Amino acid sequence: MESFSPWPALSPLGRLLPSRRFPGLFYYDSGGGGRAGPVVILIHGLGDEADTWRHLFPPLTAAGYRALAPDLPGFGRSPAAGGGLNAYRDAVLELAGTVCEQKPEQAAGTESPAGKAGPGIVLVGSSMGAAVAEAAAFKRPGGIRGLVLADGCIPAAAALSPGLLSMALPFAGRGAYRFFRNNPEAAWRSLAPYYGDLAALPGEDQDFLRRRVMDRVNSPSQERAYFSSLRSMIFHNLFLAPYYKSKLKNPPAMQLLWGEKDRILPSSTAEQFRALCGAELAVIPGAGHLPQQERPAETAEAVIAFLRKIPPPA
Repeated sequence: MESFSPWPALSPLGRLLPSRRFPGLFYYDSGGGGRAGPVVILIHGLGDEADTWRHLFPPLTAAGYRALAPDLPGFGRSPAAGGGLNAYRDAVLELAGTVCEQKPEQAAGTESPAGKAGPGIVLVGSSMGAAVAEAAAFKRPGGIRGLVLADGCIPAAAALSPGLLSMALPFAGRGAYRFFRNNPEAAWRSLAPYYGDLAALPGEDQDFLRRRVMDRVNSPSQERAYFSSLRSMIFHNLFLAPYYKSKLKNPPAMQLLWGEKDRILPSSTAEQFRALCGAELAVIPGAGHLPQQERPAETAEAVIAFLRKIPPPA
């Protein structure tokens, strides 16, 4: 089977972004008119790909929203083009701009290139993808109408856990990463901390993730992207946290989603972040760090409820 084969239901939605800076940037696009309001861009986290949102496309589409989900540069099917939070931010903004150009009535900002007001863009980020969403919103404050941060944010002190810091060490981290190439069962077990109960996932999800984790550890591109992303996250948390805190004094519309059983970034992180920005917090019962995979119905319900609160553009 081809590496990084899409989740079957998503396969017809695969696209490539026509970009010079990010050649071959892969993304899914549900199409449609975005009848219900903003176009939704779903951003995956560290060591993940766009397929993490596989169970959110149907409910978002059924509710009338157009949904897009990229493989960030270096991850999944997108070739590496320089890693780090800022590169991922720019890739997301370029994707938003492309949507704007293709569909003037669905502008990425308050106006389309044709000058017509559109319903705008809402970014939904998971883990590292939440930090990417924040960075994109802060760079284009008039262009992003809302943020949904799922189990991730900057500043997030928990992101500097000893485990992640040890993975950032040049030799120890890469050695641990490559160990899994010859040990598929250990690679599978390495996913367990990211879920409330990995063994409780449906069989088709378990089969998909068993294949996908081996795709990741066998991919040199993904390995490079993983470690450059990790270093970038550490840099942003250590040195740019004051900048992010200042931006949070006047944030866009924002919702926090957190898995009740998150062992990577515990719910205390969400409470600390909420104290900075005053965003609403929805806790997803029984979910770990990836509620969109473990509890997709509840996650989709929370996202759609947030989207419906965003007023139409003036």
